[in-house]
Amino acid sequence: MPDFPSLEWAEEFCRKVNESEEYRRSAKGWVWPILFTVEDLPEELRSKYGESVGIYVELKDGECLGVRLVYDKDSVDAPFVITGSYDDWMEVIKKGMNPVNALVRRKIRLVKGNFSTILRFPKAAIELVNIAKEVGI
Repeated sequence: MPDFPSLEWAEEFCRKVNESEEYRRSAKGWVWPILFTVEDLPEELRSKYGESVGIYVELKDGECLGVRLVYDKDSVDAPFVITGSYDDWMEVIKKGMNPVNALVRRKIRLVKGNFSTILRFPKAAIELVNIAKEVGI
């Protein structure tokens, strides 16, 4: 099992997104990449990634077209950026937390993008968390 938030983890996540019929159905119409940033990394991960790392996920109409790690979040112009601390991402993924609820409760934060757009795709957002949980941490 690859470690979160490694490139191997992101690639496995993308592969599983593409295997998910539920995601494919629920994400029709979603055509925007998302940058998920992970801040406040534990010491053992800071030596690999620095203070924070992002996973840029190219999503379009129910498919993952690719992923990459981003070390400088300002170097990518993603229409949606969702950020959280390493511990908060762990909690969301481990518990399979509803991501819309996690955003409302400020466990994770939408720092760029339109929240009402996310609200149009709640099943897709939930499926992304379910897939992340399946990939593991």
